Amino acid sequence: MSAPQSVPIQPGHDRNTLEALQDETLATLATLVPPLRPGASAMIAHEAFCADSTLYSIAVVDDHGTPIGLVNRFRFRETLSQQTGPDALTNRPVGMIMDRTPLVLDEHTPIDKLSQILSDDTTKYIFDGFIVTRKGRYLGIGTGYGLMRRLTERRQTTLAQLAYHDTLTGLPNRQLFVDRLSQALAAAFRNRRRVAVLYLDLDRFKTVNDEFGHTIGDLLLQQTADRFRAVIRAQDTVARLSGDEFAFVLTELGAVEHAELVAQKLANLVRQPYALDGHEVSISCSIGVATYPEHTENQPTLLRMADDALYAAKRSRNIVQPYSAEMARPVSNGPLLFNTVRRAIDLGQLEVYYQPQAELRTGALCGLEALVRWRQPDGDLISTHELIQIAEEAGLISEITDFVCGASMGQLRNWHGEGLAHGLRLSINISGAEVQDGILSPMLKGHVKAAGLSMSMIELELTESGLMRSDAYATQLLSELRGEGVRVSVDDFGTGYSSLGRLQRLPVDVLKIDKTFVDDIDAGAKQGALVRAIVVMAHSLGLTVVAEGVETEVQRVFLEEHGCDLYQGHLLSPPLPAAEMGRYLKQHQPAVPHVVTRSRSRRRPAATT
Repeated sequence: MSAPQSVPIQPGHDRNTLEALQDETLATLATLVPPLRPGASAMIAHEAFCADSTLYSIAVVDDHGTPIGLVNRFRFRETLSQQTGPDALTNRPVGMIMDRTPLVLDEHTPIDKLSQILSDDTTKYIFDGFIVTRKGRYLGIGTGYGLMRRLTERRQTTLAQLAYHDTLTGLPNRQLFVDRLSQALAAAFRNRRRVAVLYLDLDRFKTVNDEFGHTIGDLLLQQTADRFRAVIRAQDTVARLSGDEFAFVLTELGAVEHAELVAQKLANLVRQPYALDGHEVSISCSIGVATYPEHTENQPTLLRMADDALYAAKRSRNIVQPYSAEMARPVSNGPLLFNTVRRAIDLGQLEVYYQPQAELRTGALCGLEALVRWRQPDGDLISTHELIQIAEEAGLISEITDFVCGASMGQLRNWHGEGLAHGLRLSINISGAEVQDGILSPMLKGHVKAAGLSMSMIELELTESGLMRSDAYATQLLSELRGEGVRVSVDDFGTGYSSLGRLQRLPVDVLKIDKTFVDDIDAGAKQGALVRAIVVMAHSLGLTVVAEGVETEVQRVFLEEHGCDLYQGHLLSPPLPAAEMGRYLKQHQPAVPHVVTRSRSRRRPAATT
């Protein structure tokens, strides 16, 4: 057999690390730059700035070390630019040219508070920097850029946690679970050891939710996760895959029976009563077990076997079920899935819903996002997210996008004819794969031409993870489309693990803050700090910022106060079918088109001599 392949990913940080980052103070941002006295010659400041090109400002202190002013290098040059000769510097004291109203903060000031001050004060303190004191005396000086770097690091840490961990329980999610399993199998192959995969599903969890509510259900999941953490060894992994389903990777097993003993111990833990906000709840669980190499040496097959064993266990409930050959279920048929989606397109079962976007400052409508739905023969609707997953698995994502482009652009043309969509931009979701297969550009241009629209009326939305995986060809394609007027948007920002520096190099115009971050706004100022930081950083890159999933007036007001440009969500309107959206547009007729955009300079080739 061949060794299993493993490409380790970064698992992020635990909650203690995240909390420590949230509690950081200005002492960590202060750089010890020797201060000046007010009577010192301006020549000294000039020499200091010449010696260090990274030095933005120098503090000025009195005889007691108390800050009384600040000299900013750019303002310093501006002040003395009209004067020549060394005497202009030598004979002029620093006290005559310093800023007498610097930002002075104690070393224990939280970084979040500084972030708030800088975001409220336009750009003055961003460029000047700030003076840090200890008990009123000069300690050091910091810069707005240093703060932004620290906020970026914090955001990266937080997004790593979100990317690879379940937000409710803090356990690894499916992506990290699969990676840990890959590494465990590779090590087991080298060392000739056993690995077991356990799939665990809580019995009667839906009944708990229905009887006590989802808050109690969430508490149950959190306490269950805590119980699992307490007994699982450091080298093993417990993850929450979805809902009430957990999974385990057990390594370094001496015998197959050891996996079953661990599974039984986990089952006994779950059976112990839970005290949940005044309610005593008792449940059980079903567990499926598959082992490497006894059952299989192939990772996908091992996962499927564990799932089959769990399926068999749930028929009886409250048991541990090792895998056996008779439990195997038929593998899903790729051609059957393809034909099902293909038939849905041909039979007209797909529908396009539209969700409006509006400016936070004025409330004016400025765009519509097209969202595809699959209405099945029984009347049930399959959501956009589910349909896209199915379409990608069936290899039909381009056909879905082709349908959405045709239907939504044709509808926009009709609304224009009725005078209902003047100035509105149409947003269409595409997958990362579509910008790599060469079909997107001609398909998009064909539909724009057929509908009599212009490319400047179209916005393409890619998920953060999809955009981050874009290769050079995809990046060039998006750049070419932007050159023809198309805007590019990063959808669900914050759910992936992207680098701000990488984002700056990509052809992007709009950043959409994911709903999970917007939801946190209602929890308090600390939770809203990340949203504020994202807005400030996005604006520093010249990006328009859209908040998704805005559901409350508290969220809307917070976003408006902190400079977010646009918003969408149920507070404005849920996604509506074409007929209902037409009525909505009649009631909310956009006045003079005024789409919020931020200038982002297009990079030009360097000049040659």
